[in-house]
Amino acid sequence: MSIKGIFFDLYGTLLVYGDMKQAWNDWLATFYDQLTAQGLNSSRAAFSQACDGFFNAAAPAGKDGHLTELERRIQRLCAALDHQSDPASLRDIADRIAAAWQSHVSIDPEAMPVLMDLKQRNKTLGLVSNFDHPPHVRRILSENGWATVFDTIVISSEVGVKKPDPAIFAIALQRTGIAPGDAIYIGDTHDDVAGAIAAGIRPIFITRTNNPTDTSALDFQHADQQPDAFQSDFSKNAATIIQNLQEVLALAK
Repeated sequence: MSIKGIFFDLYGTLLVYGDMKQAWNDWLATFYDQLTAQGLNSSRAAFSQACDGFFNAAAPAGKDGHLTELERRIQRLCAALDHQSDPASLRDIADRIAAAWQSHVSIDPEAMPVLMDLKQRNKTLGLVSNFDHPPHVRRILSENGWATVFDTIVISSEVGVKKPDPAIFAIALQRTGIAPGDAIYIGDTHDDVAGAIAAGIRPIFITRTNNPTDTSALDFQHADQQPDAFQSDFSKNAATIIQNLQEVLALAK
């Protein structure tokens, strides 16, 4: 079977996590500094406790279409801390905390060569990413010359659905005209594999031996909390396993 569409996850797949403990420390420090500059009356310890599981909690309802999901999460946290947030500053705070975290995430050096090789083969390329602040993702893609590499870019917070819901994959398929059976999806988490399977797409699970994804990369954990063990057994049993992006080239014939 000839593969026509190759869809990628972004974080943990094309981008590689570094020291995520420090990434979350920087995220928290930047977040706290931004709010204290606005007059937040809370200790650093109390603020850290309030931020525990910041992204795992259900997203606030999108009553204001002008706010990203991350901006709404910031707004909700401020309300919980009895802090009157400045709506005009939400975008700036979101941009700054995302950038602080991003400084510990790097591009896999194999990513661009693999993507360009696939383009030269006339493969349809798509990006399907769970992320709650699309302007940040769009900026990262633009700064690294990736904005025009993909035939479609589907970001959960823009389309209102996230992995593992197969609907997010259906959007990518519909936009590109690719049938599920003619596509593969490369990701690094259980949700990537489960969502691809539910959408009828063949899942490829990347698990780098020197840098596997774990839950410490995915959400802020208060100092007193230990991240749960990353459940990859399902992914390893249900997907084709690769250890580097170069292996995608052999699968995408």
